[in-house]
Amino acid sequence: MADLLRLNLTNAILPLSVLVLLSVGLPALLAGATLSQGRLGLAVGVTALVVWAVGAAIMAALYAQVNGAAAGGVWHYLQRSALMALLWGPVLALVWLMRAQGIERRRGLRMGRP
Repeated sequence: MADLLRLNLTNAILPLSVLVLLSVGLPALLAGATLSQGRLGLAVGVTALVVWAVGAAIMAALYAQVNGAAAGGVWHYLQRSALMALLWGPVLALVWLMRAQGIERRRGLRMGRP
């Protein structure tokens, strides 16, 4: 029998790694090489919603693995997923900052200033 009460690779590290990778990769995919801060903000907002929903799906799968069936409603898993935002939220904020600085750098280069 698996030890489900301790943090290990399958119930902690891999799910959180997936969420962090989504937080890093999805804004780059959605925003691309845009010069618009608004479009970047929209991409980061969509990314936050997607990562929150994926986190809820992961929590539902983990709860189903432990309990034998998924119990509770969708809101219960969204609340649990919001707790995981303590990890991926700051990562997403850092990605947003770095991509926003990249936009301003590209704008400056287009104006002819190095």
